[in-house]
Amino acid sequence: MSAKIRKLWNIFRQRVSEIDRRRDPESIYYSLIELTGDKWEVSYTACIEINEEGELPEGMVYKVLPSTTYAVFSHKGTVARIQDTFEYIYSSWLPKSEKTRMNQPEFARYDHRYLGPMSEDSEIDIYIPIDPIS
Repeated sequence: MSAKIRKLWNIFRQRVSEIDRRRDPESIYYSLIELTGDKWEVSYTACIEINEEGELPEGMVYKVLPSTTYAVFSHKGTVARIQDTFEYIYSSWLPKSEKTRMNQPEFARYDHRYLGPMSEDSEIDIYIPIDPIS
């Protein structure tokens, strides 16, 4: 995990209690990954689900994900090895599946199975937007 992303998560986890409309009191966390440019530049956002749009703490943004179909993959192991899972998804599974990746955000879900970035026993679910018809 890059130092920039680690810092983002540290700050977000310290401030998450400022969000009063959290959908899940146990705070299932998400990382939202959006393509932002022609050269596969990405925007990375640390998130939680909320019940409704409204006032947010300073420095936070509200995002609505479009309704779409997702292929869901589980990554087990350290965060440092998550690139291996993305490599499998994009280099092996996606071409063999004949599915088309939609131009929508992808995200990762961190629930009770996530035991920290260094734990070999951590599990993270990765959601890749796909065209359901392809």
